[in-house]
Amino acid sequence: MEWKDVVPVLAGAIIILVVAFVVKPALLGEPITSGSEPVVVRNPPVYASPEPVATPTPYPDDGPAYTRSFRWTAIDGGVHTTVVRIPEALFQEQRETPRLSDYHIWGRYALADADRPILEDLAWRIAPPSGNPEEDYLRLMNLVFFVQQIPYDTDDSAASYIEGTLPPHAMYIEGGVEYPKYPAEMLVDGRGDCEDAAILMGGLLDALGYDTVLLRYSDHMALGIRMNEFNPYYAAYSPRYFEYEGKHYYYVEGTDFEWENVSEYTTAIIGRPYPIGNTRDIPIPSVRSETPEIIPLRYLPLPEEYRIRQARLPAVSGGA
Repeated sequence: MEWKDVVPVLAGAIIILVVAFVVKPALLGEPITSGSEPVVVRNPPVYASPEPVATPTPYPDDGPAYTRSFRWTAIDGGVHTTVVRIPEALFQEQRETPRLSDYHIWGRYALADADRPILEDLAWRIAPPSGNPEEDYLRLMNLVFFVQQIPYDTDDSAASYIEGTLPPHAMYIEGGVEYPKYPAEMLVDGRGDCEDAAILMGGLLDALGYDTVLLRYSDHMALGIRMNEFNPYYAAYSPRYFEYEGKHYYYVEGTDFEWENVSEYTTAIIGRPYPIGNTRDIPIPSVRSETPEIIPLRYLPLPEEYRIRQARLPAVSGGA
């Protein structure tokens, strides 16, 4: 056998030995032996994703906060009180947020994510759950009465804001002022106008799972709540509702909780709320005479139509 025939044989034998004693044990995770001492093959480092870092809440519970006490008369005539805590950081952030002039999308203020925990807690304290379905109406009316008894004030009144001056993003529209408040803002200010009350009430009712819409009149805003065949036997009025997408939404007033004397012989006063569906006694002419525009809280505005028109080029003079 010539030398040139021996070289391929030796090379093949070496390859077989390497595969048998090095490659195979490494693939199977077995120790590589050299004589009697095992040679340990170190596993390559395994990537371990870092532990997620907890994102600090922008409104910590232990941070500075506004504390507001509320006192209201419930449907059973009893007087109730509660305390609401609003983080100062949340209030300041909302005060510095520009307002949207299109009232069709004011429902987003009622559904603001940052306000949701506050509204859920407040709604469940005003109207705690009950195992009796017949008490649902009483729970609902207690929440309505709570909002109705928050003092009314117009957007152009400096007294409507705790700063004593109009917010920087108040909008001057048609000779007046508009400033739809977030629910947290109205709770801190302790007063507001009709759209503020409708927004706050809508947020509270949504937190309890009720389907509501905004009712827009020419000079007023109220709330509509979806109810089926609502016709209370004790009502001295025919409950007013409006149909939207096959559903009945009953009128709910958020302002003008009227106080009147118990009798002419005493200075004691008693509150006269406006129950659900009652538009007969509302002292606002537009409510009694107009059909409102119905705006769902989760209203999605359609994009405007833009048309591209041919530009008029200036006339060219001379031979250029």
